[in-house]
Amino acid sequence: MQIVTTHINSDFDALASMVAASFLYPGVTRMVPSQVQPAVREFLTVHWDLLQLKPRRAIDPAAVDRLIVTDTGSWERLDDLRMLAERTDLETIVWDHHMAPGSIQAGELHREEVGATVTLLLECIQEADRAFAPMHATLFLLGIYDDTGGLTYPSTTARDARMTAYLLENGADLNVVAAYLDSALDERHLELFNRMLSDSEQFAIEGVHLGLCVQDADKGLNNLARVVSKFQEIKGLDVAFGIFPITANKTVVVGRGNPRLFDVGALVRQLGGGGHPGAGSAALKMPAEEARARVRQLIAEAEPESQRVSDLMSPVRLALAPQDSLRVAAGRLRDSHRSVLLVLDDQGGVLGALGEEQLAKVRDDAGWEHPVSALMRRDLEVVTPERTTREALRLMTRADVGVLPVMEDGRVVGEITRAAIMLSLYDL
Repeated sequence: MQIVTTHINSDFDALASMVAASFLYPGVTRMVPSQVQPAVREFLTVHWDLLQLKPRRAIDPAAVDRLIVTDTGSWERLDDLRMLAERTDLETIVWDHHMAPGSIQAGELHREEVGATVTLLLECIQEADRAFAPMHATLFLLGIYDDTGGLTYPSTTARDARMTAYLLENGADLNVVAAYLDSALDERHLELFNRMLSDSEQFAIEGVHLGLCVQDADKGLNNLARVVSKFQEIKGLDVAFGIFPITANKTVVVGRGNPRLFDVGALVRQLGGGGHPGAGSAALKMPAEEARARVRQLIAEAEPESQRVSDLMSPVRLALAPQDSLRVAAGRLRDSHRSVLLVLDDQGGVLGALGEEQLAKVRDDAGWEHPVSALMRRDLEVVTPERTTREALRLMTRADVGVLPVMEDGRVVGEITRAAIMLSLYDL
C-alpha cells in the first residue's frame, strides 16, 4: 500500500499538497491526520467523500510500503507513524517548502524555498498536464493563500503567483477561498463591521434565518467578504448579505451562508455575479436601495430547499448482507471506492450501514472473519424521495455518515450519498 499524508494540526497547504500529490502518484491513498485546524475541519465536513480521503484509524502501518509526506520532513509531526522510521524496506518521498532538514531520511526529497508546498506539486502537475476539477483548484488555491497570506507574505515567490494564475484559469473559486480563510480586520473594516451589527434587517423564511444590511463602504475596503462572514457568525445567521454602495450607481453585494440551507451562489448569479452554494458576490450598476430591493425579491422567490432526494438518489446496486464477513465487506468497499455501504436483509430491508470507521476497529486477522452484523451501525436515519437534499445532507453531517437509504411505502427504493449532493452543489 502507498499512502500520502501530512503533518498533524493540518492547515490548508498541508491538505492541498497532500491531495495534489495524489495526482502525481496514481493509486495512492490519501490519509488525513486526526488533528486538523478548525477551518480545515469545516471544509472537510462537506468535502470528505469528494476528495476520497481516509482517516488515520483506517490505515494499517504494517501494510504501507511507500510513504509520501507533504509540508513536513519530520516523523514527529506525523500522526502516529513513527514505527515506520525503523523500516528498511519502506520507500519514502518528501515534498516540503520548509528549508530546515527534518528527521525523515527520504529516498526522494523535493524541498525548495517557495511560499507554499502545494506550489511545488502544482508545477509538476502543470508540466505533466494532469487534469483536475474546479473543486481541486479551489482547495489548491486555499493552500497557497493560507501560507502566503493571499500572496502578501515576504516568503511569497513569483512561482506561487504563477500557480495562482494557473489555478484561476482552471476554475478556482475565490468566493470559496474567502469564505474559509480567516483574516484579521483592520480599523476601517472593524468600523464597517460595527455599523452592520447596529443596523441590519433580520428575518426567517421556512426556518432559514437571514440577515440583510446596507452600509456605505470605501473603495479601499478589500475584505468585505470577511466582514460579511463575521457579521453572519456574530449574529448567528444561516445566511447574510452585505450591500455596499461604492458610488451613487454602483453597488457591491456579498453573500455568505450555510450551503446546507441556502444556495447563495445561485442567488448572486441572478445578479450577474458568481459564487458557490456558501459564498458569492456581484457588482451591480444600480443604487444601493434598488440593489437591496432586488436581493430581497430574489430571497423571497428562492426555493432554498427545492432539490429533492428523488433528483439525486440512485438504485442500491451494491450492498452488504449481515452474514457477510468483515473481510468481504472491506473488499467491496475497496473495489467500489466507497467509504460506506448499506446493510440489507434478504427482503431488502435496511438493517444499518458499515464503513471504514467500523472496519478500523478490527484489531487482528481473526476479527476479519466476524460477520458484518457485529460492527454495523444500526441507528441509521432514512429519508423519503420527497425530502430535500439539504435535509439529507444535514442528517448525514449530524450522524457523520456518507450514505442514507431512501424509503417509500416501507421499502428501500434507493440510496443517496454525500458525494452526489456535493457534486450537485458544485455543479460538477
